[in-house]
Amino acid sequence: MLQVLGEPLDLDAPRKFGAQLFFAVMNDPRRPAEKHRPMAMSLREAIRLVAAPPPVAESTQPVLFDLDPDPERVRQRSNEIRRRDITSRTDHFLYARAAEYAWSKRQTNQVRRTLKILQLVFPGANLHFRASDILAMRRYDDDGNIRSTIEVLGDADLLIDDRVPTFEQLFDRKTRHLPEPMRSQLELWRDIMADGSKTTPRRQPRDTMTVKGQMYGILPAITRWVEEGRTSLTGISTEDILDALPDDPSRQHTMMLGFRTLFTILRGRKIVFADPTKPIPLRGPKRTIPLPMEKSAIRDALTSPDPAIALAVALVAFHALTTQQVQHVQLTDIIDGRLRMPDGRTIPLAEPVRVRLAAWLDHRATRWPETKNPYLLVTIQTAPRLSPPGRNFPWKKAGVTAQALRTDRILYEVEQTGGDVRRICDLFGIGIDTALRYAHPARVDRPVDDGGDSAG
Repeated sequence: MLQVLGEPLDLDAPRKFGAQLFFAVMNDPRRPAEKHRPMAMSLREAIRLVAAPPPVAESTQPVLFDLDPDPERVRQRSNEIRRRDITSRTDHFLYARAAEYAWSKRQTNQVRRTLKILQLVFPGANLHFRASDILAMRRYDDDGNIRSTIEVLGDADLLIDDRVPTFEQLFDRKTRHLPEPMRSQLELWRDIMADGSKTTPRRQPRDTMTVKGQMYGILPAITRWVEEGRTSLTGISTEDILDALPDDPSRQHTMMLGFRTLFTILRGRKIVFADPTKPIPLRGPKRTIPLPMEKSAIRDALTSPDPAIALAVALVAFHALTTQQVQHVQLTDIIDGRLRMPDGRTIPLAEPVRVRLAAWLDHRATRWPETKNPYLLVTIQTAPRLSPPGRNFPWKKAGVTAQALRTDRILYEVEQTGGDVRRICDLFGIGIDTALRYAHPARVDRPVDDGGDSAG
């Protein structure tokens, strides 16, 4: 209610239109001056302190023995800690990564808490932490986020990455008992096979699974030679290899592949003078007969309540995708119900696949609405990152294997087309030899289909 200067108050207007009440002197611009408190340091000094690299210790104290701290004590101290030496250097990278990969508030707080515990457990680390020490925290800190903490420390350049690849750990365990120089010769083979070589003779790196399989293939023969008193591979002859070959064709093939690569590398590095595997012909492994699956097993997997399992099974059962192809399908690969494959093929998705695809996308959007992961299948581990899921997802819980489903689908197509090898090659993107392997047992009796969704 306003009063015009020189006129009385209009009391009828509030009765008709209502009045707005105010507390007096609440919007008075006059405020008492705040007390001036001197800053602990100037802004320039604070920026210089934050940007300065951590001090480098002249010497380090080696660990006398490993002893995990009390988990309950760590939990209490993590809530009481007030030091900001590490968080002042990592908060920028932490919140930047959290915003980029859509981390939840809980995950962000977990990483920040783990960073504080690191400074509490390793006070003399000079703000550089070893990845092995961070991984060891899983034994006494079950509420941390170890993987994300390592990523943040890597962004902040505060990580000493001393992690040993899983395959190298396995190789060390399997060859620890071997004498020198045999062990060094096998290490040279492992390094060149896994990492390749840019020096003559050059060699492309091989997949870890390939090297692992060949390692398991040659280890029985090498163990036998060590028991006979051999300490080096330089004296191995063709007769020694022939005596060590197993009778099983598949194991024999794997062992010969391993020995061929081993002695080719050793001869290229002038460690052995001749390749003892040259006179030995390489025979193929024993071929198994492709067999169809039981329809009930396929139907149970297709109707799984887990949308990830149902979608992955449908992609393989209807379109014969491999495990790796399912693992690396991206959201942008599916347009208007068509799946674009890396080899250039375009696959029109079957209607049952589209239904399960829609169900999975709804589940994905509900469970991880802000994830930026580009892959179709995501897990709780890959949702805050840009990496594909593991090879075992979701097959570990599916009850069927992708290879068995793929075999069943190809055999069904062979049966329906009368063994048209060219059509099989074009439809599934496989070679002539592989198609002939499926076409040969095309007349194997298939289980009777009793209805329901199926790959056929």
